[in-house]
Amino acid sequence: MRDYIYLSIERLLQEWIRLYPIFIFLIVGFFIQWTKVIIDIIKYKRLYRWHVFTAWGFPSFHSGVATSVTLLAMLEYGFDSGIFAVAFAFSALFAYDAMNLRYEAWQHANYINDLRVDLQWVLTKREKWPLKERIWHTWHEVVWWIIFGLIITFLLHYYFVVA
Repeated sequence: MRDYIYLSIERLLQEWIRLYPIFIFLIVGFFIQWTKVIIDIIKYKRLYRWHVFTAWGFPSFHSGVATSVTLLAMLEYGFDSGIFAVAFAFSALFAYDAMNLRYEAWQHANYINDLRVDLQWVLTKREKWPLKERIWHTWHEVVWWIIFGLIITFLLHYYFVVA
């Protein structure tokens, strides 16, 4: 009975993913975000469930998911298609944003928080709350999760769509 249930779920997933490749993108995103929670459990010895919904820290959700969409476009439409070119351009922009643009935003938040410390006596209670500073990714995080997104997407596509 248990084998029948597993086989039924597998067939249902194969049919859904074959019809709607967006499920691969969603599975990759889900896996990346929960990996973030697992890494935090190992790192901080505490469960931070809300980290599932954050866009900062390790791993880089932006890079993994953008790479997943790009690989899906290549597998579905080919390397020489316009859709792949657009997806690749957006993946490059996402990776650039995750590393550089958000790094600049981190520096601004850092400076603003330093100013808030100096202006403690003028600010209201809500204005004293510090801005979130760690919103960027290092290039190691971005590259690692680009590779991770490629591998997971390829395996899911091969197992559910091609097989």
